Amino acid sequence: MMRLNLLPWRERQRRSMLRRFQWMLLGSAALALCAVMLIDQLARQRAQQQGLNTVSRHSAIALLDEQLEQHAEVRAAHDAAQAHAAVLASLRADQGVFPALLSDLEAALPAGLQLTELTLVGGRLQVTGQAASGAVVAQFMRDLERSAVLQGLELKRVKHLPSGDEFVLAARVSAFWS
Repeated sequence: MMRLNLLPWRERQRRSMLRRFQWMLLGSAALALCAVMLIDQLARQRAQQQGLNTVSRHSAIALLDEQLEQHAEVRAAHDAAQAHAAVLASLRADQGVFPALLSDLEAALPAGLQLTELTLVGGRLQVTGQAASGAVVAQFMRDLERSAVLQGLELKRVKHLPSGDEFVLAARVSAFWS
């Protein structure tokens, strides 16, 4: 009977398998290293792209901030112009009050009455004058009550003098005067 020694053949098979395993391990390690390097490169590119996007967005935001600042300046100038226009409109509206007041006083002035002083302070008019009698003062007050400019007419005092009656009337001017 013949005896075959299979030990060298098994040894060669084992070495061959071990070399294949080592080559596969080395190939897998190289493949894994390539995959890691590829993923790293992609991550770096992504980070660089995000950095560029961030820079472009910051520049866009800076541009919008500059435009917003210009818009705020224009809005402030517009608001100031509107306030100025409102003041001018109120002055124009009050422009006719003083001539209308003097016109109403002139129209209501009866014979025998003389005005000595007109005082306009804070929208309140004070009229001082002399009249021939109390009836003339009463007629003057009735005529002034029909005025559209004066409101709340009241007689403050009447003083009897040998030359006539001295009176003081007070009224509120309907338009705002300061």
